[in-house]
Amino acid sequence: MASDDQPRAMGTESAERDEAGSGTVGDAPRHKEDRHFVTALARGLDVLACFRGFDAQLGNAELAQRCGLPKSTVSRLTHTLTELGYLRLQPDAGKYRLGSSALALAPTAREGADVLAVARPHMQRLADLSQGVASLILRDRGRMLIFENCQAESYLTLRVAVGTRISGLTTAAGRAYLQALPAGDANQALAAFRASDALSEADAKAVLARSHEEVQRIGCTTSFGEWLPDINSIAAAFHPGRALPPMTLSCSGPNAVVPPRHLLEVVRPVLIESVARIERELLGAETVGTPRR
Repeated sequence: MASDDQPRAMGTESAERDEAGSGTVGDAPRHKEDRHFVTALARGLDVLACFRGFDAQLGNAELAQRCGLPKSTVSRLTHTLTELGYLRLQPDAGKYRLGSSALALAPTAREGADVLAVARPHMQRLADLSQGVASLILRDRGRMLIFENCQAESYLTLRVAVGTRISGLTTAAGRAYLQALPAGDANQALAAFRASDALSEADAKAVLARSHEEVQRIGCTTSFGEWLPDINSIAAAFHPGRALPPMTLSCSGPNAVVPPRHLLEVVRPVLIESVARIERELLGAETVGTPRR
């Protein structure tokens, strides 16, 4: 029988492979037609996006492979980003870490998306109820990004770090996000997710149709073993405010601990109630102009 450490390592490794293989968003042909799109800036941002919690130190060769760019191009980008303070070179290793300019953006971004103080109590309640992990997840181009995690005290498997990018079409979170968008935005996001997941247009539209049916029928989206084998999740989206895009709240865990029936019968009603309360509180604070603390 596998120990608790084995599923955790296997699940995390699979998640890391899932993210590492994402590369740049596969909608380059559309960008070539957009005369306002600054390719050099996009490439620089792609380089910065490669740095994650479990890959805090990367060299030009690794960055070139992840971004799908020539090493010479990446060398110029990393030099520029280093000069501006967004990267710093580790001379002994010949690799880069995020610099002070990049790190300074994080507190500003978290203040701009000041939903954590409101969402965390609900997330912890859901994590404890599910005996898994509750995650606040938002979109990052062709992937979904884990913004915050809360987990049950006994939860020992699938420790996917904050900052990890996951599939937009095989996860409940990505499917819930699509359902929270207006039609035009949903089509654009679907195209980006489809390119990143390398799914056919027909398969992607089938996912969208099924997710729509689920939201109408049960109030959330599901993914049972579709993102990672033996991992189940449900998710619902909410609108944090006029200035911010939709976010999703997801509950997930291994099948042995968090089976589909438990998620649907026990956790789902609390998830739906939680996203409604989070949205009401955030939009109420925005309406009266009081800061969210």
